[in-house]
Amino acid sequence: MRLLPNCSLSKAFHAAALAVALCAAPASHAGVIDFETPVASNLVFDGDVIKQGKYFVEGIGNGFVGTIDNNEACFNVQCPVNNATHYYSALADGYLAFGMLDHSAFTLSSIDASFLGASSEGYPSVAALLYIAAYDASGFVDEIYLSLSGPTNGSFNFATFDLSAFGSGQQFTDVLVASFACNDAGDCNRNTNQAQFAVDNIVTLGASDVPEPATFALFGLGLLGLAHARRRAA
Repeated sequence: MRLLPNCSLSKAFHAAALAVALCAAPASHAGVIDFETPVASNLVFDGDVIKQGKYFVEGIGNGFVGTIDNNEACFNVQCPVNNATHYYSALADGYLAFGMLDHSAFTLSSIDASFLGASSEGYPSVAALLYIAAYDASGFVDEIYLSLSGPTNGSFNFATFDLSAFGSGQQFTDVLVASFACNDAGDCNRNTNQAQFAVDNIVTLGASDVPEPATFALFGLGLLGLAHARRRAA
């Protein structure tokens, strides 16, 4: 049986291996809103639209609605003790909306969130409900309520919430985040100027972040090319 010259075998093997590597490489990475992008002012008022990387974040409410800063920027509330980075604090019953600057669709993977309350007051074990609503070009897609804990040993803390099942696979272009402050009786509302919360590390997943069937097909072709090169060398 005629063997390929060593140089040709090496090239064939290298080309096939390169094809496998290229096909196996992910198309892109998931995105995250971590509020570390510098802003002109850390104060957020109703209607302010702030660019954070490839995302926009809009403050919504009446007048002054939030801040983007670290723990040194809390206004008459107790900051979470387990996050020293920048995050968004929604204040005065304000809320926020976010999406992609290019209006592309995405799903949510996770979010970090904490209740913000006055340190001198007592709070129930569930201090608030974080409300997340998602929309696409046609309108409403899905909504979810997440329980934000009261203070532990006198301190509030960020918790990470898994949102991979949110939307049941549907994609959206805009997301709204608000909260409802709860009392000891379990009644929750957002009209007492107490529905304050903080969010950070909002992880999104775009359509290009998940390999398409064609990508898997190309990956298979790369494997076949590698196998063929080896058979010819035998």
